[in-house]
Amino acid sequence: MPSEEDIQYAIANTQIILAPKKKLETFGQTVIRYSFISEKMDSVNEISVREGRIHAEKPQLITTAYFENMMLEGFGDEARGYVDWLKSHFNDLAFLKYGFRFRKETNQEYILHEPLAEVINKVKAEVENRNDPLSAVIQGTDDAWEICLLKFTTDFIRQSSSSNFSDLQKGHKLALIGGIPQGIADEIDEDIAQVGDSPDKLRALADKLRRYGLFENYEDKFYELVRQVGR
Repeated sequence: MPSEEDIQYAIANTQIILAPKKKLETFGQTVIRYSFISEKMDSVNEISVREGRIHAEKPQLITTAYFENMMLEGFGDEARGYVDWLKSHFNDLAFLKYGFRFRKETNQEYILHEPLAEVINKVKAEVENRNDPLSAVIQGTDDAWEICLLKFTTDFIRQSSSSNFSDLQKGHKLALIGGIPQGIADEIDEDIAQVGDSPDKLRALADKLRRYGLFENYEDKFYELVRQVGR
């Protein structure tokens, strides 16, 4: 387990040599191809290059109730009071939940016995020639390279968030339908349509409605599904 000092050192020494040209997808999964360059500890001109992919799930639109019930766990009354204030002042408030459901794949690692600057230039040129808008070249520490990779990923999320919200607005996913953002209403309608005769899907729907604070909104429809599943 890395120490606080190790984490801070890795974060401070994470450099983005080549950033993705595209942002995080709003309506689907994003796959980022990365090349991670690091200098081997206690070695001269021994440079590691790791290549792989990061799979990021699409951002999830959530309600203030979800935020309050799930995201504020461990916070005190002041934080909950702030959420109450948000709900009373912003009727159309919605959040994007990115989370950390990422799948990291390391396809290969190879060592080059060349000066660091030369390796950086070589790898950057190779990636640029690939012309993949979701490719990145990152430089960081060798012993904590996964922390550096997560630092890159969280920064990528922050840089993408305004674009994601803009996409949702253009797609009318933030418009309120009966007090519920359209994107969430569409998601729940899709879950309802998929219940069929499956008790597991019905329980999953119930859990989601409670997390979102929307059970009362769908109560009649839910108990209709209960009778359907119980036949």
